[in-house]
Amino acid sequence: MNLYDVKLRKAIESIDRPTREHIKPLQPPDDHERPQGSLYFIDNEFEKLNESINAYDFNLYDSKQERNYIGEDLHIKLTLKEFPKVDVLVKEGLGENGEPVNISKHLLNEEEKKEYKNGWKNNAFNEYLSNRISLNRTLKDQRDEKCKFIKYPEDLPDVSVIVTFHNEAWSVLLRSVHSIINRTPKYLLKEIILADDCSDMPECKSLHYVEFTLVCDVKHNHAITWVNIVRATSREGLVRARLRGYRVATGAVLVFLDSHIECTEGWIEPMLDRISRNWTTVVTPCIDIIDDDTFGFRFQGAKDMFAGGFDWKMVFIWHSLPENEQKRRNYEDHLPYRSPTMAGGLFAISRAYFTYIGTYDDGLDIWGGENLEISFRIWMCGGTLETTPCSHVGHIFRKRSPYKWRKNVDVVRKNNIRLCEVWLDEYKQYYYDKIGIQTPTEYGNITSRIELRKKLKCKSFEWFLKNVYPEMWVPGESLAYGQV
Repeated sequence: MNLYDVKLRKAIESIDRPTREHIKPLQPPDDHERPQGSLYFIDNEFEKLNESINAYDFNLYDSKQERNYIGEDLHIKLTLKEFPKVDVLVKEGLGENGEPVNISKHLLNEEEKKEYKNGWKNNAFNEYLSNRISLNRTLKDQRDEKCKFIKYPEDLPDVSVIVTFHNEAWSVLLRSVHSIINRTPKYLLKEIILADDCSDMPECKSLHYVEFTLVCDVKHNHAITWVNIVRATSREGLVRARLRGYRVATGAVLVFLDSHIECTEGWIEPMLDRISRNWTTVVTPCIDIIDDDTFGFRFQGAKDMFAGGFDWKMVFIWHSLPENEQKRRNYEDHLPYRSPTMAGGLFAISRAYFTYIGTYDDGLDIWGGENLEISFRIWMCGGTLETTPCSHVGHIFRKRSPYKWRKNVDVVRKNNIRLCEVWLDEYKQYYYDKIGIQTPTEYGNITSRIELRKKLKCKSFEWFLKNVYPEMWVPGESLAYGQV
């Protein structure tokens, strides 16, 4: 039990009143009208008491084994009389400091159990818990100490942050936006662009409702930030949704983010610094893990960095930094390192360079393969892809996709065939061998992408393997390969 919870309980129980009520740390419907993380009593009879308690910014919860729990019945004598003063030294609450929260499901009532189940069904993560964590929750600053003392130039380029979403859980989307606003210097953040890929959830059916909610929420946060919402009238997919955001962006640098993330302190400056030094450098942050169940924030230490790669099934993979790359950066854990590919959900790129190299291939459908396609293009067409350990962004990794895909079409395979036909040259056959086809069809018209490659005078895929990803195993270079 938390020290401050003990003080609060004793203060309330010191006033005689026979009535006992059940209290839960829930978010009220008009969440933007109250301080984030404040205590909310369900019964409207205690509205005046809420005002007194919220003045001290309390969150009530039970703590067991250093983890937060929801589902405990809390019975306290309440009063409408004068509330005694209680000292508050630190902010406490569910999920604060990125701590994991465990839910005692057996203690939930039937309505809560239904909400809990539907949250997992619709989102593939614990939306029930997310709805009860502050949109402005605190996160520990666990960067390498050297990162904290780097002085960046004052003339870093400004940024347009583009967040794409489709039927995202509302609290998770808003927490993503809040983390961007809270942890990005105002002089660098030119705008946030929310690209809605035709969401049909109740919160997004009316664009005016979305605008109203976000405007209220941003005002509550006292931030002067342009939040621009662009909405597709039909499902277009990740690539086309991001391109819709790109077309209205005005910042010198574009940062593409998923809609279930949390930015940490100092996340943007390291990426902008690298781009300001070389406009052809594309930078990804270190991607920390936000647990899909407990929402615990698992920080990736500087000594445990991973680079992006792929296999011949065109699946993105993580691998340890090779010795030659560690040697190139003098084994300094806080320095940026080169990565052959990126996961694709979170990265920063100069708007001018993004335009120059042909933005995204809009012939790619829904999701899948776009990260490898743009990774190959960056390297083969004169750019550099890096990860900077001084920038950290948390991401909820789902175990399944909750979204509807096109029926009778394997969009990932179609996208992979398309990128192979444009970028892999003779090495494309290794992918076709893996998926068991000889002559690929139905990957769309690639004439414009072939012409783009010629226009940019891009190098061969063989060059990429030898110079960027020499660790990659190539089947044709083996004496024999196949199933044993």
